[in-house]
Amino acid sequence: FLYIYCMSKGSIMFKSDINCAINNQFPWFWVYFLGIFFVGYLFTCKGYIQVSDTHYSVQTADAIVTRFEIDIPPSEGATLKGLNSNSYSKYGIGLPLYYVPYVGVARLLSWAAGIRVVELTGFLISFANIPFALLAIYLFIRCLRLLGVSESTTILMSVALGFGTLFWRYTGYDFSEMMQGSLLLLSVYGVLRRTEGAIILGGVGFSGLILVKLVHLALLPAFLGYILMLPEYSWRRRASKACIFLFPVVVALGFLGYLNLVRFGNPLETGYGDEAKNFFPAQLWWTIPSLLGSLDKGLFVFCPVLFLGLFGRRSFRRRYPLESALCSALVVGNLILAAAWHSWVGGWSWGPRLLVPAISLWLLPAAFWLDTRRRNQKLVAAAVIAISVIAQLPGVLVKDQEIHYIKKIMLGPEEQSTAPSDFTFAWILLYHKLTSLNHEEVYYTSEFGINSNRELDLKAYRSFRGLNLWTEHASRFFNLSALRWLPAFSIILVGFLAVKAWKSLYAQNRGASNSASSD
Repeated sequence: FLYIYCMSKGSIMFKSDINCAINNQFPWFWVYFLGIFFVGYLFTCKGYIQVSDTHYSVQTADAIVTRFEIDIPPSEGATLKGLNSNSYSKYGIGLPLYYVPYVGVARLLSWAAGIRVVELTGFLISFANIPFALLAIYLFIRCLRLLGVSESTTILMSVALGFGTLFWRYTGYDFSEMMQGSLLLLSVYGVLRRTEGAIILGGVGFSGLILVKLVHLALLPAFLGYILMLPEYSWRRRASKACIFLFPVVVALGFLGYLNLVRFGNPLETGYGDEAKNFFPAQLWWTIPSLLGSLDKGLFVFCPVLFLGLFGRRSFRRRYPLESALCSALVVGNLILAAAWHSWVGGWSWGPRLLVPAISLWLLPAAFWLDTRRRNQKLVAAAVIAISVIAQLPGVLVKDQEIHYIKKIMLGPEEQSTAPSDFTFAWILLYHKLTSLNHEEVYYTSEFGINSNRELDLKAYRSFRGLNLWTEHASRFFNLSALRWLPAFSIILVGFLAVKAWKSLYAQNRGASNSASSD
């Protein structure tokens, strides 16, 4: 954060940051504020790799660390055979490159601590999304302040994003959606700033985005269109800025083309094989409503606070028509790509996983609606945010693979037809886990409102037991029950940081008022 803050001093700063710089003070409020998110995320990670796709990226990273190669053992559906009969992970190369230091550190710790390298690697990588989540919140704050949003609304919107949306769940998930969301927001922030340095930073963010998931290349026209329509510059200046944004993107595409040529003998082979063609626009008429409003995958069901974003679109469009068009294009583009994909549900995941990268842009317009509301209406908005935060708890505390396993493997066809939605199912599981005295994963179908009373025994699945937190799993691994109580310490720490943040903000505002009075 010190590095990010120092970098920001070369650009337009927060008004409060300027005051702090003049008075030779450090903006402690934002440090404490971001610290709250860090602690909340740190104690709600899982401590192991949950997603099977991640294993192939980890295998690639391990191959880089140990052999300076990128081929891995073949696996049906997850690898693609290339030249010399070598097999390669079909997932974006950006993830293995990011995992390389985690794998290297895990190997060193394994040698020093005598713990299996596989378990240490999984433990470290379960925290790998936290830096991107914190960067995304920081960039979200910067975007709001850049667009003239008040400090109080900025704080409220940041809490809504960080704890009131799927953002929280996917920070502790080893899917790459949080990384994608952070890089997308970096691209947006870069073009909103409009300076050459910021625009090239946005291009770097977008190049990272396509290295993680190439399909996002479809969003490039939205960024280029925004840059080319900037009204305060000549056409030559706009074209120059567009080229600046494109430069790192072209470099990334060249790197991918070379990598594909080396692996498969064809620079246009993405690594997904025939699966890359599995987009079906004809299904949009029913997948889009399901992704937005269904009880199993509906974005507004899992994130009620995003309704405020819908309310704010009109105010956003009136104040910043070009920026509103950019955000809308990115939101719609992400929605269409996700809804047209053959696996639009996102596999065994929590909520509409494929919509998570653009979730900050769904919420951003809410700030402009809140800024024009009266105090009582802001209190209503705060209540909506609180409800949305509570709605995230089952996704954060319950392993959603347990939901899918019960519903799709353990229940019969007739029982599946009467089973509750994923969202309701998770609340039932959470209630059972919190009220079960012996913490045994034994359920009865009647608990889920199914017209039977058959026993469902999940004791054999270690990662299903108890709350899905690293402290819970580590307490069983090391046979130290005291570790289960660490989340209570996190609540105390969050409270401490909140008090420090409030005092810092109060002192900062009082100092600004005294300075204004003196002037």
